[in-house]
Amino acid sequence: MKELTLTYIAIALSLVFFILCISMIPFKIINDRKVKKICELYEKKFNYLPLDVRIFKNSTWYTLPYHNGLKKQFIIRPLLKGKRSHFSKNESDVEFMKGLPSKLTRSFIIEVYMGRAVVILSILMLSLMWIDKNI
Repeated sequence: MKELTLTYIAIALSLVFFILCISMIPFKIINDRKVKKICELYEKKFNYLPLDVRIFKNSTWYTLPYHNGLKKQFIIRPLLKGKRSHFSKNESDVEFMKGLPSKLTRSFIIEVYMGRAVVILSILMLSLMWIDKNI
């Protein structure tokens, strides 16, 4: 009975994991487009764009995922942590990012929380495999 319960839990977690991973794809595609718009607004207001963001502005989530994360960190860190990006020396980043319309920034926050949920589910599934094997 214990093995059957673990199997059902594992199937449910795997299903949720799969659904989250698939549903993140549209957010990643949409956010790639929104990064360019936010960079244009930032450049228009401050007359420059941080070097790392300028370099990786055109990277995509499926070709250069690490670089894509770097460019999104420029937007996400001020929104979620209220601190300026590691790449920017501009103290006004937080006010600028928080001042953007939520239509532009909401999908970034959703993508971050979905990614965190995927990581948590991965840890839970690995824990279940360990429990099943060792207990």
